[in-house]
Amino acid sequence: MDVELPKNGRNIMMRPSRLELHLQIDDAVRWEAALAAFDRLTAGNGPDTAELAAAPILSGWRRSLVPCLEPVLIGQVAEHPRLPGQRRVATSRLLALDPDRGWARTVSRWYRLGESEV
Repeated sequence: MDVELPKNGRNIMMRPSRLELHLQIDDAVRWEAALAAFDRLTAGNGPDTAELAAAPILSGWRRSLVPCLEPVLIGQVAEHPRLPGQRRVATSRLLALDPDRGWARTVSRWYRLGESEV
């Protein structure tokens, strides 16, 4: 069954595929809240009194880097807006992959998929 979805004033047809979503709904909601907070911070507004009063207290803290496992794609990239030429890369965190339609979405951008390695 085809479903028409409006996109930028156009309709696109969605057909059944092997779409893989690599972001849980709970994570998406947290990211949305984090990005809203980031927008406020970049506009010069920190947390309000109520938000800060409701926040947990973190004692004995320090900055650190923690390795984490996130889904990414590895491959040869071309026509990248920030990386000239062709080179082997690991993408930013993978959010969705649809090999049948030939696309992937990472945190930073869309990718058109060429031939896979496997």
